Amino acid sequence: MLVTMKRQTFDSLDDAALANACIEPTVEYLHADISRVKSHVLTQLTPGQQALFLFRAFHDHAGKTASDLYFWVSSIFPSDKMWRGTQGALRYFGDEAMLQLLQEITGVVEARQQQSDIQPWELEADPAFFALMSRLNEQFHELVPATFERMGKYIRSQPDEFVVLED
Repeated sequence: MLVTMKRQTFDSLDDAALANACIEPTVEYLHADISRVKSHVLTQLTPGQQALFLFRAFHDHAGKTASDLYFWVSSIFPSDKMWRGTQGALRYFGDEAMLQLLQEITGVVEARQQQSDIQPWELEADPAFFALMSRLNEQFHELVPATFERMGKYIRSQPDEFVVLED
């Protein structure tokens, strides 16, 4: 499911826009489809596209507020397949900094849930935990540009894994 793109467009996009352009048609298609079809579509993607999709899904769901980050991590952590996929995506692009941060976040969320389960809308009721999740959310946002830069460089070095270029 390679994306067709003009060479001029490919060359002109910044790293984040390039990463998104390489997976956007798949994201749009999967938003409109049932889960059985989603699994089939994901198997049709190249390994690089799968990695882009998994990080994009995590970023889009967890990337807004500390509560969103907490909710998404607490939701996917129990799903071993999704968590392994997200970790694998970061390893695929060699992003150890983001991988370490997500492992730290997961450890914090897991430890908190062992003490007592807290719902995302209740985070502010625990000021210390809310401050910790807010700090981790800020770190996530600080690392995201480097993640997209790493993805963009990889895509530019391996365009055939992501796009069909037209002149």
